[in-house]
Amino acid sequence: MKKNITKVRTTKDIIITLVLLLAGAACFAVSSTGMMILGGTIILTGLVLFFVMKNGYRIEGEGGIFSKKEHFFPDSRYDVIYSEINAGRMITDFKDEDKAIVVRLDVYTSQSGKKYAELFKYVPYDYVRQIELREVR
Repeated sequence: MKKNITKVRTTKDIIITLVLLLAGAACFAVSSTGMMILGGTIILTGLVLFFVMKNGYRIEGEGGIFSKKEHFFPDSRYDVIYSEINAGRMITDFKDEDKAIVVRLDVYTSQSGKKYAELFKYVPYDYVRQIELREVR
């Protein structure tokens, strides 16, 4: 069963936006022209960030917000990673490598510790999904 993943705003995103809006309003309230310009700029920055920042992920059918980490591996490790993820186990003993990056493993983790993984393999100009999103332990 394919689960949809959507990007959502986290509490941290909203707090950062509110702090910028309040700081801008405080600067704007000062009667100095320079501070009013600075306040307007900070308010504008806060508004732009509100519409742009979405650092969390929501998985269809699951409660809570997940964070995402991407891990990259060379092609020589593909078979081992594929078999581990396909069996529902999480890869823990591999280190990310910079050379010949062909395999990408996306891991979604919730605050409660629930983990989901998705495996991709690089085909020129794109990563193609090899394993659909599945829960791992």
